[in-house]
Amino acid sequence: MAKPIHHIPVVHDEHDSDASAKRIVRVSPLGRSIAYEDTSFLVGDSPIICDVNADLGRNGKDGYIVNDGDGNFTVEISDNGTTYGGVHTIKKDETITFEGMTINKIRITRVADSAYRVFII
Repeated sequence: MAKPIHHIPVVHDEHDSDASAKRIVRVSPLGRSIAYEDTSFLVGDSPIICDVNADLGRNGKDGYIVNDGDGNFTVEISDNGTTYGGVHTIKKDETITFEGMTINKIRITRVADSAYRVFII
């Protein structure tokens, strides 16, 4: 089960030296963010609910989910903690980004064994 990683330090730009993994991470002016990850997302782990509101103390607004594994998974977003929107399939090496959204919970469901990272501000 994914465990939240609390209180990530304020980082305005983060560059990975590996060209295939380069990314820029934006954080809120207050530096409050939440991250979840599972480097081995298997059938017994699914589905996982990332309770952004409970872990961050408010709904998230921006962020991303990255598929670091070989298999696919689906993502659903809830703005109220009860009702989820559409099902979005994330394939190997794909990223879904959120900008200006209201993110209360995120449901990630395994399609095939994979790995993911989630970052929300």
